[in-house]
Amino acid sequence: MNRTILCLSFIAALPLLQAQPVVAPSPDRTGAVRGEDWGAYNVTDSFEAGYRFTTVGGDASLFRNTENYGNGLRLFGTNFTMNSKEGHGLLFDSLSVNATGLGNDPYGVATVRVEKNDVYRYDMNWRKSNYTNTALDNGAGASVMNTQRILQDHDLSLTLAQWAKLQLGYSRVHQTGPQDFTYEAYIGGLARSVLPILQNVRRDLNDYRVGAQLDFLGFRLTLSHQWEYSKDDTTTDPLVPGQPYPLAGLMNQPFQPALPVTYSPLVTAYTRTQPMHGLNQVWFGNLNRSTKWWAVNARMTYSKADMTSMYYETESGARQAANSTCSNCGSGAPTNAFTYAPGSARRPFTAGDFTFSLFPTSRLTIVNSTSAQNNRYDGVDTPAQIVNNVAAVKYVFWNYRIGDQRFSDALDANYRVAKWLGVHAEYRYTARWLIDDLYRTGTTNNHDVNSLSNHLNAGTFGIRVKPLKTLSLDVDATVGRDNSPLNPISPAHYHNIRARSEYRQNKRLRFGAAYRQVYNLNAPDPVVFTSTYGPPPASYYASHSRDLSFSSSFTLSNHWSLDASYNKRHLDTFANLWSEQPAPNSVTIVSVPGNVSRYISNIHNVSFMARTNIQRRGTLYLGYNISKDTGDGRSVQNLGLTNPAASFLAGVNTFPMTYQAPIVRLSIKMSPKLQWNGGWEFFRYNQQFAYFGYMPYYRAQTGYTSLSFTF
Repeated sequence: MNRTILCLSFIAALPLLQAQPVVAPSPDRTGAVRGEDWGAYNVTDSFEAGYRFTTVGGDASLFRNTENYGNGLRLFGTNFTMNSKEGHGLLFDSLSVNATGLGNDPYGVATVRVEKNDVYRYDMNWRKSNYTNTALDNGAGASVMNTQRILQDHDLSLTLAQWAKLQLGYSRVHQTGPQDFTYEAYIGGLARSVLPILQNVRRDLNDYRVGAQLDFLGFRLTLSHQWEYSKDDTTTDPLVPGQPYPLAGLMNQPFQPALPVTYSPLVTAYTRTQPMHGLNQVWFGNLNRSTKWWAVNARMTYSKADMTSMYYETESGARQAANSTCSNCGSGAPTNAFTYAPGSARRPFTAGDFTFSLFPTSRLTIVNSTSAQNNRYDGVDTPAQIVNNVAAVKYVFWNYRIGDQRFSDALDANYRVAKWLGVHAEYRYTARWLIDDLYRTGTTNNHDVNSLSNHLNAGTFGIRVKPLKTLSLDVDATVGRDNSPLNPISPAHYHNIRARSEYRQNKRLRFGAAYRQVYNLNAPDPVVFTSTYGPPPASYYASHSRDLSFSSSFTLSNHWSLDASYNKRHLDTFANLWSEQPAPNSVTIVSVPGNVSRYISNIHNVSFMARTNIQRRGTLYLGYNISKDTGDGRSVQNLGLTNPAASFLAGVNTFPMTYQAPIVRLSIKMSPKLQWNGGWEFFRYNQQFAYFGYMPYYRAQTGYTSLSFTF
């Protein structure tokens, strides 16, 4: 019942790190495991409630972006079950309720399941997530966000007959809260990077489902239909200089009104609305059957999404900077702008797959899988723009047509040569056709067509070896070739190697090791563009990653157990980048060779957890987790960034950092049904690279005290 959270999402490499155990709730419970009888049911119930405290030093905003734990009372966890002793209850045969993190925790989960055998089954899943992004982690961004997302799922299955079930479902995602960002857009040459935009987020997704499950002639057929209604009614607060504008204090407390301040940009008024509504209808069918000699599984999905949008924006009194190139106004002169852009889009999608499995002998399995999909998207947008009350309104008509078709077939064979040896092989072929058409009227560039067709061939071979009863080893390798990858980072000329082993002895010792290597070489694009600078080099990209991990569990005695793991991930990428610049003495934009970018990362993660019993009345946990990215070996890198692009891309890019989190937890049984729990966890993040002179770090302590009851 140790829960894990995804921590350290602040840079691209950090989501690869191993998750850190949370100090609460406590994994141990007191009371009778078998529960107590209550009439015709057996009942178990336990809950843990207490107080969590947190202190933060350093960059508190970065801590909120990642861990986001605060002070306050919590219901750390609860578990309630009620089961019919004979399997034939009056209204239900089983009932279970589980919840964690309710109260002031940023993440909460609650589940309910009620079931009566051969009559009905109801499942409910409720989740809460408070998302906070108080600034970009490089310290240079102005975007902030403090939203709450509530997710819920309801599923009801009714047994109509022994061979037929009716399935009903409903899901909803509701997101609310403030978000603020600096608006940097250009309309009619009007640069407005000075405008902060405060929005009140309101997004809803409602999903209704109805379906049936039918059993006949050994087959099972599942049919369902969904209606997905999406709605984004986020509003933007109007901006008027000299009047209060709630920017300061936006991030002071979660979901509290912001403190108003006076803002004085170079505009007299600004308004914006941008509602977006959509409906997506989905049809799904699945047919499957398994026998001793063969099995089939066929699925088909068709969806059709329709969406409408409306963008309306007005601004008055904006002034151009002294070096502005605005053709509609003089330097420093006020400018008015108006934009009106209605749009609509349609996206039909069809996908299907068919899998046929053969079991000619107990040692041989042959599986063939065929899949195909057709994804189309077309939309219309007609923006109208007026700058400085120009009589002629500038209309631009946009018409998008995007198509993506894909076909894939894979043949897989598994053969057990002996009890200790097995082999498997797979061949996969994939063909893809992509077309992207953009029609524009009202501009000089009125038609842009891009198309691509590529073919991927990939083969895999592997072995499974079990030389000892306690030891197993799996190794496989994949080689793939794509004649025309979609983009520079798509797999083109690649191979993957995977290996894993496990050793178990008497349930007291377990040791595992794994290795994975992914190598991708994307050959230069055969299309060479010309420019006034001469023929530039073609697109090039190569990446190489290696993952090595070890994990072990030891039961030293009846009182001590240990868990330890180590993981290393190496990643290096190499790419040449293009940039679009004006040609010399011309307004024509051309593609020119850019800088060479190389990224190197070496992430090491060590995790340790020890558990011991204290005279059968208590349990003590000691843990330590450390993650370190050594980059290319340098301990400190200050980029300076007088020329940010050149500094980022001219040489080797590394992002060294250290993150560590020790943990201590103690549980003491005060009575057969009452237990006291206490815990402490320390977070420390230290970054050894700088953006614009900003080197984020934080240190935080979070702990809790709680009581667990079982009755």
